[in-house]
Amino acid sequence: MEIKAVDVKALRDEVGAGFMDCKKALIEAKGDKQEAIRILKTKGMAKAQKKSGRDASEGATKTVITDDRQAAAIVEVNCETDFVARSDAFKAFVAAFADGVLSEKVDHADPIDNVKIGGKPLEDARHEAVLNLGENIQVRRGEYTTVDGNGGAIYGYSHGDKISVLVTLEKDNAELGKDIAMHIAALNPAAITEDDIPSSILNEERAIYEEQLQGNNKPKEINDKIITGKLKKFASGLCLYGQPFVKDPKETIQELLKKNDNHVKKFIRFALGDESSQ
Repeated sequence: MEIKAVDVKALRDEVGAGFMDCKKALIEAKGDKQEAIRILKTKGMAKAQKKSGRDASEGATKTVITDDRQAAAIVEVNCETDFVARSDAFKAFVAAFADGVLSEKVDHADPIDNVKIGGKPLEDARHEAVLNLGENIQVRRGEYTTVDGNGGAIYGYSHGDKISVLVTLEKDNAELGKDIAMHIAALNPAAITEDDIPSSILNEERAIYEEQLQGNNKPKEINDKIITGKLKKFASGLCLYGQPFVKDPKETIQELLKKNDNHVKKFIRFALGDESSQ
């Protein structure tokens, strides 16, 4: 079948492999992009996980936390241009939406249409923002969170309005909370501990390792040990506790928390156009 250059480029942009490698993978996959990604990953050519959120080009994320740090909200609002995203009017709308999610206690399972901004229904306020700013404004998502139990505190971090994080610690520690929130923003862990990683992710990775080791003429028990080691390393790098602390790579987040006699109860990470949260 004929493979178009635009499809090869799209695949290359997504996985970071070479042009010809991407073309061959698409040919082998008969044009199926997801199958081509799997093929490239199996062959060790894919340099990055699938990039998500291409539908959101501009906008902002934001967090708001109560004074007692027992509750917080995190939101994302999209617009068409960076010019509008940097405007005071757009930032005010995003802040008002975040305040609304906090006051209405809207979690990820609730429709955000319940939020009111300045006493107005969300859709009415959004429509006004569209007219005032001259761009299509989309309220993408918002989530409310609490400490869930006795003790603990919530901390936040935002990176240029493009990435925002809320992290709940078991014990109040402002400096530690900010550092871990910043780390989560930078390294984007998929879960808190290895046990929290979905089995579907590990099973998919195991299948890839098994395919890579086919035909190496080694005993099954040897290959099983190799796969176990690879999975352990993969899971450790994917979870928050196993990652080297971004400000001091000599220690892991788990070691940092142990040193401070603390634990992460949960975190939420919003990146502009992404779907990642925990």
